[in-house]
Amino acid sequence: MDERSRNLVAYMVGWTGPIFVVTYLIFWIFLGHNYPPPKFVEMTAQQLVDNYYLKYGMQIKIGMTVSAVIGFLYLVWGCQLATMMRDPKGEMTWYSYMELAGAILTAWVLGACPAAWMACAQYAGKMHPDIILMMHTHTWFTYDMTYMITTVQLTGLGLYTVLNREQKMFPAWAGWGAIAVGIIFIPLSFIPYLPTGPFSVAGLWNFWIVWPTWGFLFFSVYSYYILKELKQRLRDSDRSKAKEKEMAYAAQK
Repeated sequence: MDERSRNLVAYMVGWTGPIFVVTYLIFWIFLGHNYPPPKFVEMTAQQLVDNYYLKYGMQIKIGMTVSAVIGFLYLVWGCQLATMMRDPKGEMTWYSYMELAGAILTAWVLGACPAAWMACAQYAGKMHPDIILMMHTHTWFTYDMTYMITTVQLTGLGLYTVLNREQKMFPAWAGWGAIAVGIIFIPLSFIPYLPTGPFSVAGLWNFWIVWPTWGFLFFSVYSYYILKELKQRLRDSDRSKAKEKEMAYAAQK
């Protein structure tokens, strides 16, 4: 594969980030009826089944099915980012390994948890409500309380951005922002103990602040600079190829 083809493929892969976040927003938030999610900690099992899974059953199944697939685009985007974090010799560093490992595991959570919620919607009304509540609760705790895998990713990326003075792809403020986003995940640990208030599943901090901040301060910012860098590389390869053609044409004369 020549340089231009590699850069073109990389640029196309870079778009998996925006595609993921927009599609996931539509299907997980709106079609999955997570705006906000049901306050299951305050509900009985029957209330959860009746007022959520049976009420919006088909929409939840469709939303979570698509989310389970689209969630793994985060892995593709994370792999592209990790390759861009290689050192000048083209080798992976501990920064890039932290980013890559965090992206892989985060993608698993983003895909596996919607699959579990889809199963709840599939069997709601057919199985004992306590089983549905158990599965729903376990999945939400997994979704929120495994935040450390994403914090590891953001910390590796943030330290690379801030400490690597040679890299010009990402501004230092973006690195500090990534580290800050990793830190604000910490109150997600309080979810089992605080069924109401800002640190509950659907609370002001743990839902309305944490997740939009992750989406905009980290994901959107880095997606922008990734695409900007990859587009510049594609332009450079186009110029290089055009120059080679001109030199070859001149040599024939």
